[in-house]
Amino acid sequence: MTGAPRYSPTLTWTEFRIAASDETDLEQIVWESSTDVDDGRKRYDEADVAALREIDRLKVAGEYAVERARLAALLEPPSPSMQRIAQRIETGEIEPLRNFMDGLKSPDPVQRTRFERLYEKEGLAEKTPREFWHLLECLEPAKRKREGRPNIIPPWRGVASEMDAMRLLIARGASIPEAAREAARREGRQNVSPDNRSKYLENLYRQKMALRGKK
Repeated sequence: MTGAPRYSPTLTWTEFRIAASDETDLEQIVWESSTDVDDGRKRYDEADVAALREIDRLKVAGEYAVERARLAALLEPPSPSMQRIAQRIETGEIEPLRNFMDGLKSPDPVQRTRFERLYEKEGLAEKTPREFWHLLECLEPAKRKREGRPNIIPPWRGVASEMDAMRLLIARGASIPEAAREAARREGRQNVSPDNRSKYLENLYRQKMALRGKK
């Protein structure tokens, strides 16, 4: 399987992500994606990263809102079957699929291997949920990582506007430290060291760009 994946005849997967996903939500998807995936899933991960890079370009150019609206108009309306699945997710009736996804991330390496082997052997990436639901209902309960204090993913979710401002400043020629200092100045936080705040924002911005393969 080669070439960029498509969402539909009219949209690539990258275009679909731009149309349907908020930037920060897409960053969370990329942040949480596994590095140990088969070639089929890797193509979609790469398309997600490409979407983030295109969002950068569009926002710097001031074209993001217009282009997102154009692409959203090309989205296919959800089918009745997909709407039913969405409703089942909301009411908690789709636990077998959630258990399967947890199994692929199981902290127990032996169990995780069993789930991954099923995924690969049955070719689930190429099937619809209806085709393999009977398998999911027979799976062992997946082990989950112990939940501590929930992490905010991505870490810059709470300062998205500051990240937007820094992106524009950097596009206009500022260095990352300079953009961070300006963003901290604009915040005008009381009882917070401007130097510490700017270093904090600088670190978050570098993480944001690293997610796109940039430094």
